[in-house]
Amino acid sequence: MNLDFFAVMSNLVSLFVLIAAGYFAVRCGVLKPEASLPFSMLLLKITLPCTIFISLVQKDYDPAFVHDSMLLIGAGMIAYPAMLYFSRFLAKPLGVPEGSRGVWAFTCAYNNCGFMGFPVALALLGAEGLALAVMLNITFNVTAYSLGAIEISRDNPSHEGGKLDVKGIIFSGINVGLVLSLIFYFGQIKIPDMVAAPINYLSNITTPLSMFIVGMALARSHGVEVLTDKYAWLSTAMRLLVYPAVICLILKVFPLGSNPMVGAVFILIMAMPAASVTAGLCEMYHGNIDFAARIMFIQNVACIITIPIVCMMIG
Repeated sequence: MNLDFFAVMSNLVSLFVLIAAGYFAVRCGVLKPEASLPFSMLLLKITLPCTIFISLVQKDYDPAFVHDSMLLIGAGMIAYPAMLYFSRFLAKPLGVPEGSRGVWAFTCAYNNCGFMGFPVALALLGAEGLALAVMLNITFNVTAYSLGAIEISRDNPSHEGGKLDVKGIIFSGINVGLVLSLIFYFGQIKIPDMVAAPINYLSNITTPLSMFIVGMALARSHGVEVLTDKYAWLSTAMRLLVYPAVICLILKVFPLGSNPMVGAVFILIMAMPAASVTAGLCEMYHGNIDFAARIMFIQNVACIITIPIVCMMIG
């Protein structure tokens, strides 16, 4: 699959301008940092589920799409655990301090699939890319809140609490949107234009809103203080460059079917920065949340450079 470099860069520049808008809105006092919370709730509970739903409900049933989706789900079920446990294996030889190795491994392995991955996939790969990214997100939800949560909890063996909010995970807006979209897709249930139109309007908010929120989050971080954390930089290199490069090489030898879009989606999503749920899981399991925040800050800034590099690898 060949991505037009200049088209990719144009789309990426547009996304990063939106990030800058969120950053300066907070830095200049237009918005308070706390405003990111209701914005995030709007994104996660309304606009992103609408994006997921409309991405599939307007597609005609296509056995090839189902086949491609199964390939992505299978690849994700292999890749996420493999990255997680390989990162855990590397943590000690690389000198990552005890009490932080679970968080380090998690941020190496798990990416911001929905919050950032969906908008980027839509901007760079179009509606088909978004629909496939939605299917890949199933594997993230299955493994991040089970294997990933266990990994983070290992950093604090004395912590006995922190049970997973299974109900909250299962009935999250993203998963509800995914289940409904699958029902409508496989049932080929059509929705009237008067219903589809407002869903499309809300869906169109997702990309600018998500990038704006990322900018707001960056504005709350103290960049100068975090840039000297070498372990955060190691995690960044693993998450944004090493794993995408390894996956790209593997897919050159063992491609995911005949549709080049499948491999492109897989590599692109795997090149996203650390998952936004990292901080929440650290709070739940008493992980090293300060370390997690440093990693997430560096990765969100560094991806401005690394995503174009990964796009060139895809092309």
